[in-house]
Amino acid sequence: MTANASSSPREHSQPPRRPRRSPFRVGLFLMLIGILLTSCTSAQPGDPVSVVQAAYDHLNQGDLNGYLELLSDDAVMIDRSGRFDGSKAIRDNLTLNFVPGQIRYELSDLSSGGNEVIYTIKVYEDDTLVATYEDGLTIVVDGKIIFDGLERYRSVECNFDPAQAFCPGN
Repeated sequence: MTANASSSPREHSQPPRRPRRSPFRVGLFLMLIGILLTSCTSAQPGDPVSVVQAAYDHLNQGDLNGYLELLSDDAVMIDRSGRFDGSKAIRDNLTLNFVPGQIRYELSDLSSGGNEVIYTIKVYEDDTLVATYEDGLTIVVDGKIIFDGLERYRSVECNFDPAQAFCPGN
C-alpha cells in the first residue's frame, strides 16, 4: 500500500495564517481617529449659555482675544463706562480700561430663552465686590455675541432705535 502524498501532514500545504488584529490595537486606532476628528472641529461653544460662560472665562483669564473671538463684528457692549458699537470699539475700550487679574466677573443664575441669556453678575476689583447686577443680559446669534450689557440698557437702546439686531422682534 502506498501512501498518498497529499495525506501526509508534513507535505500538506495550507495558506499562511494572517495574524488576528488585537482588539486593543483596533480600539486604540478608533480612539486616535476620534481625537483627530474632535481636534478638527471648532472649539468655539455653540449654545448661548456656553458662549456667555466662555466669554467671561476668557475675560477672567485676561484673554481679551479669546473674548473678542466670541463677538460678532457689529456687537454692542454697554457697561458703566459707556456704549461701544462694533468689535473694534469694544477691543479699544477693553485695551484701555481692562486690567487682567484686577477685574473679575462672577456669573450666577444663568438662564436662556432662545438667543437671550440672563444672569446675575458680580464685579470684583482686586477681590473686592464693587457691583452686583441682577439683570445681566447677553444676546447670542450663530455662536457670536451681538449684545452684552444689562437688560435695562437694552430697553433704553431699543426704545431709541427698535431696528437694532438685538431688539425684540429682530
